[in-house]
Amino acid sequence: MIKNKQVAEKNVNVKGSLKRFKGVLIFFFLFQGVCFAQWNTDRIMTIGRNALYFEDYVLAIQYFNQVIAVKPYLAEPYMFRGMAKAQLGDYQGADNDCSEAIARNPFIPQAYYTRGFARRKLGYNKEAVEDFTKALEFSPNSGFLLLNRMDALANLEEYELSLKDLEEYMRTNPKVTELYYEKGRLQLALKDTVGAEQTFNQFVKIDKKNSLAWSARALLHLQKNDLDAALADYNEAIKLKSTFSGDYINRGIVHVQKNNFMQALSDYDTAIKMDSDNTLAYYNRALLRANLGDTNNALDDLKTVIKQDSTYMEARLRKASLEYETGNYRESVNDYKIIINKYPDFIPAYMGIAYAEKALGNNAASQTYAEKGRDIEERLEKERKQGRKKEEIITADNKIEDKGQKGASSRRTEMFNRFTAQNMERAEKESKYSSDTRGTVQDRYTDLVSERNFVLNYYAKNDELRRTNYYHPLIDLYNKEKKLSSLLKITNNEIPLTEDLVKMHFDAVDEISSQLTTETNDADIFFNRATEFALVQDFTNSINDLNKAILLRPDFVLAYFSRANIRYKQIEYTNNAEEDIAAADKERKKANEKQYNFDAEMIMRDYDKVIALAPDFQFAYFNKANVLATLQDYRSAVSYYTRAIDIDAGFAEAYYNRGLVYMFLGEDTKGLADLSKAGELGMYKVYNLIQRFNR
Repeated sequence: MIKNKQVAEKNVNVKGSLKRFKGVLIFFFLFQGVCFAQWNTDRIMTIGRNALYFEDYVLAIQYFNQVIAVKPYLAEPYMFRGMAKAQLGDYQGADNDCSEAIARNPFIPQAYYTRGFARRKLGYNKEAVEDFTKALEFSPNSGFLLLNRMDALANLEEYELSLKDLEEYMRTNPKVTELYYEKGRLQLALKDTVGAEQTFNQFVKIDKKNSLAWSARALLHLQKNDLDAALADYNEAIKLKSTFSGDYINRGIVHVQKNNFMQALSDYDTAIKMDSDNTLAYYNRALLRANLGDTNNALDDLKTVIKQDSTYMEARLRKASLEYETGNYRESVNDYKIIINKYPDFIPAYMGIAYAEKALGNNAASQTYAEKGRDIEERLEKERKQGRKKEEIITADNKIEDKGQKGASSRRTEMFNRFTAQNMERAEKESKYSSDTRGTVQDRYTDLVSERNFVLNYYAKNDELRRTNYYHPLIDLYNKEKKLSSLLKITNNEIPLTEDLVKMHFDAVDEISSQLTTETNDADIFFNRATEFALVQDFTNSINDLNKAILLRPDFVLAYFSRANIRYKQIEYTNNAEEDIAAADKERKKANEKQYNFDAEMIMRDYDKVIALAPDFQFAYFNKANVLATLQDYRSAVSYYTRAIDIDAGFAEAYYNRGLVYMFLGEDTKGLADLSKAGELGMYKVYNLIQRFNR
């Protein structure tokens, strides 16, 4: 039986082994801790830097981890690991690593640059300016550092100093014409409209084929209400195939003001096709549709605006008016009430409710709101005379897209230069790798779900980047006794069985059952069959066999652990299966909750028994923490995740789950630190979560 099982297990792993053949030597040496110390760390650093260069950031971190483990006094592996983390959006982790590098060697300009970049992304612009300034002491001719410091200074509203950095860069890089756009924006921030217009004119003159030049000047013309000049420039920008939706929105506004309504509608439609989440495009189109009598479509647009931004009170006001016009009086009242909650002195909202309530036949309510409106008007008039109050005003008018677009230099300062090479012509590009762990993995959407319990199984998915077939001496010792059908593994990444494997495990149950007809006092045989039952999802029989195994051997650690896990799976399945029924049946729901609490207590007792018998069995602490989290006992969950980490400092899943719990508790700093650590240990999916939390 054991021999056949091993053959089947070998067949299951053949495809995966062949698929990983190209990288097998690298991963073998990388993750064999005993052998690693014999490796030349310079060679590992070189491999890590290669991985960093080719955008394999997660893998690069694993290499630098190994160098740090052997030679923690070196500065470079911390710096390069920080670079990789910055590429993955883990800016706090990058900050921490670069600080470690600087503490070990304060004369590495790349470490200051990387930390400055991370701090700017974190919003620590003052500290970022200090880091860029320090890096410039080592690399005074670095244009990239100047542009980064320029951005950080602009964020601090130090526009004059920012402009000084920009002009210094422009003197040495006159061919980068898009910097005129950045200069004009800074001049506008300094309220130097004349200087900005001169700069944009020069931009157009020296780079006529650049849509950004025409777009920048067009916006300035629009703000000055020079409609003809604005229209001419927007036409030229769009003729040059501008990809900025704001150009179409603003040209649409110009068309509206010149009574070219169909052209305006076409521009708004194009803007929405280019950017389906552009609230401003929907809002302006709604106003135009309403003015053209297309009320229903105007309402649809306004509903889209409010769905995207519920605080958009101008859209709410226009919607309330249109709801009234179409006879949706109750919806009109609801909208006006939302406006009043935000602006309690906005008189038109009270009058709007008064009219709507009257249309509904609610004369008393109508009179009440009309009187409130008049009372507010009288009070505001008195306060205005005393110079104490201004009337609250909301106007539903067209709005221009005045945020502008990012020029090339801004895009470049957003793009992290991996080795601070001064190649300013390098454009952003999509990663050429299709692997889930290569490139900027933080851009791949990750579901916000916790890591599942660890279980004992014969099969587990392998992860090439980190250890997913975890080890514990207790399991290793039991495997050496060869009392089961196959070797036990500890995993939280189980694989579904193939049809052939399912048949094999059913046959195994039959074979072990025959054996039990004569050997009824062997705990290992019951444990063996319990494991087989669990594999074929027969939880009840599995628990029955584990009960017998424990009765025969009261100190059977693995049996307690398995029983807790299978009970948890059982109640998880039961709860999901009866969720809809319980929702409709209050008594049954109450009974289910009582049963759940009882089952949870039984599970806890088993994990506690495992901990008592094997205090260093980290998986019991982790699983118990998961159960506590589902019971909403978050503080206790944190303490058990912490105990698991104390036993195994490389327990990535524990850091990850604890990080999520901290985030749920509102302790974002601790949560992001734990997620960063989980990413450092190879859980690449956390970088997407870190990026989303940081937005």
